[in-house]
Amino acid sequence: MSLVINVVAARTLGPAGRGNIALLLQLGYLVNMLGLAGVDRAYPVYVPEGRTARSATLDMLRLAGPGGVLVLITVLPLVWSIGAGSSSGPGLTVIAFTLAAIALVAGGAVRSAAAASGITGPFLAGTVAAQVVLLAAGALLAAFRVDDPSIWLLAYALALAVAPGLSWALVCRRRAGKTGTDTAHLARSRHLGLRLLPAGVASMVMLRADRLLLPWLGSYEQLGIYIVVATIAEMVAWPVQAWVDARAAGWHRRHVAGELGISRPVLCVAAYGLVTGAAMVGCGRLVIGPVFGEDYRDATRLLLPLAIGAVAYCVSRVAVGLSVATGRARIALTTDVSAMAVALACYLALIPRWGAYGAAVGSAIAYTTGASLAVIALLASTRRSHQVAANASALPATNDSVGAHGT
Repeated sequence: MSLVINVVAARTLGPAGRGNIALLLQLGYLVNMLGLAGVDRAYPVYVPEGRTARSATLDMLRLAGPGGVLVLITVLPLVWSIGAGSSSGPGLTVIAFTLAAIALVAGGAVRSAAAASGITGPFLAGTVAAQVVLLAAGALLAAFRVDDPSIWLLAYALALAVAPGLSWALVCRRRAGKTGTDTAHLARSRHLGLRLLPAGVASMVMLRADRLLLPWLGSYEQLGIYIVVATIAEMVAWPVQAWVDARAAGWHRRHVAGELGISRPVLCVAAYGLVTGAAMVGCGRLVIGPVFGEDYRDATRLLLPLAIGAVAYCVSRVAVGLSVATGRARIALTTDVSAMAVALACYLALIPRWGAYGAAVGSAIAYTTGASLAVIALLASTRRSHQVAANASALPATNDSVGAHGT
């Protein structure tokens, strides 16, 4: 469904209009990430076992709300300047962006609560309903040939609001159960979230800097061409991040019990990435020109580097997720900051010369760097932990032997 929406928007808005709305959505994702401040990754680790979906959702909204409002107010002047060139004026752009940003933060909170509580049905229903609403709205705008990015952004905002709204309504229909009064897990989640925030910022820069820099170092047209393939690549990686979030609490419990193995999740995700990445390249070369239109024919050049980047990003997310679940949050920070530095260097060097293709190559290099560092650091840290545990278990026997010999 996301692919159909991408096609409808691309053909109706053209590369420049598609690039404009893509830039505004990237700013919305930035508000979402800074508003959540890492608690979306931390909360599933510390949530008490048996926490109801309703209580988990309220926890996440309490953790994410204040930061989201503060960040939103900070970016609104930039949104006003972007919307100044719109035919409908900057006012509508600001309104649409505000609604979209609030919906994104609420949606992130609901997604994390669903992963933490294990009650994913309402979240999945809300997500599907949002896609249906967006598809219907996009079809309506395309039928009337509406090419104003601000109006399209408003449609995106209304559709995005459906997901958390419907999810909350379905959760409230469930039996409340025992919610508990202990809030210590909120403080622990906030503390870990703040520790993870630098890594989250680094990951955001690595993920979104290409789309934020392309209009300034290239053009809106280049961003519009780039986003067509980048959206497909995100469809490859999104299920992996959702799976990692859903498994975080279980991984943490198995780690505490000494039963967690790290090789199998990493290898499974790598296999998934290779299969879906190959399918993305093969199918993309067949359909981009005929489906999206001749204006997007150059996007086929971006398929291979963006597919490589998608595979690497999938591997890095499972490695980082395992690191957080096993109490090695520093690995997430080190790998994402290193990959961010590589990404920025590549984008600044390659986008002015090669535009969208330079951004695609830069993302492939950055994601591969991040995945390599994350896996190497996780394996090294796990090996050291096993060696320490083995030495500790052998120490009493060694002391007994020495004592017996001395006697």
